[in-house]
Amino acid sequence: MKQFFKSILLALGVVMVLAGCETGSSASPPDEVNVIAGDGSVTLTWVMEPDVEYWVFSAAADGVTPENCSSLPECKTIMAAVSPLVVSGLTNGTTYSFTINGRIDGGPGGTGSAPVSAVPRLAGASWNAGASLGSVDLHGVTYGDSFLAVGSGGSMFSSPDGISWAALNSGIATDLNAALYGNAGYIAAGAGGVMLRSTDELVSWTQLVSCTTNDLYAMSYNGSQFLAVGANGTIITSDGGEIWTCRYSNTSSHLYGVAYGNGVYVAVGVGGTIQTSIDGINWQAALSQTTLDLKGVAYGADIFVATGTAGALLTSTDGMTWMPQTPIASSPTLNAVIYGNEFYGTQFVAVGNNGAIFTSTDGIAWASPASNNTNNLYAVTYGNYGYSSVGAAGSSLTAY
Repeated sequence: MKQFFKSILLALGVVMVLAGCETGSSASPPDEVNVIAGDGSVTLTWVMEPDVEYWVFSAAADGVTPENCSSLPECKTIMAAVSPLVVSGLTNGTTYSFTINGRIDGGPGGTGSAPVSAVPRLAGASWNAGASLGSVDLHGVTYGDSFLAVGSGGSMFSSPDGISWAALNSGIATDLNAALYGNAGYIAAGAGGVMLRSTDELVSWTQLVSCTTNDLYAMSYNGSQFLAVGANGTIITSDGGEIWTCRYSNTSSHLYGVAYGNGVYVAVGVGGTIQTSIDGINWQAALSQTTLDLKGVAYGADIFVATGTAGALLTSTDGMTWMPQTPIASSPTLNAVIYGNEFYGTQFVAVGNNGAIFTSTDGIAWASPASNNTNNLYAVTYGNYGYSSVGAAGSSLTAY
């Protein structure tokens, strides 16, 4: 019995010592908490004070507080949050609320800020012009940690948001037609088989040996293998993005677009050409049922979508069997198509001549948001929770 009471007293002593050593305190809730809805995401901003650690509480309901969050659907707590904060993985069309409290030196959290609410929604319905990038035509755009746009005369530009752009030095004067980001860094490709790579976040560029002198028009990445396509049926692959190998494509037609999805590569081109491969090495022709030039192809929502001249639209679930769909309106040539991002439930966006932009959630029914631009659009990508499109005469557009 004495031993029992001795243990109790010892435990109480430890608790008292720990309590006496606690120096942290709660902090007042932050000021100017704002939320902006994105595609499957929101962006939170607030005024940060020095030495305060902020926790964000979110839930799929109105009126979240630090105290009731655990009882609400999709409660999430983000510790050591920093403004601006992007909260992703949200469901479009659902109301989410957010509150933020603060603590100092590991103390208890203070009162939460007044809840703010937002409803995530599909991007692509509203497009805004970014800064003009001069008179150069931009033919490729991609997103890694930043947007990269490439174009005529070796022109290159980077942007953190698709709105404000800065010129880069590519070191060459050759036209660049495509840009891609993967685990080997950023890669740009273009006329005469030229290929460049940056592994230091767009600071410097190294010219690679691409194994071809044919023009390269498009690139794709499946998570382990890079692939580029181009003139005269050119297809080249690389496992690490540095050493490239030419492959037999089974066609001499120009290939303008390529995509990977559902375990299959699909390359599209002149006269309705479609070539498919499961490994990027061995290729076979697929019947497209069209003679129109196909300029772009994308995979998302369990379907391939190919677009091209005269608003051409084809779809396929496996990359081999294709079905022509009603052309997208009476649109001009559609030069590129992208599927936003499967993790955020976004949509297809196709861009083309005369500022044409079309969006679709299923690849068959398309809407036509105003681009407020009449220049030809040559490329589109998804990143930073929205779309960026670039084109003739330095055009750049964004939709968030």
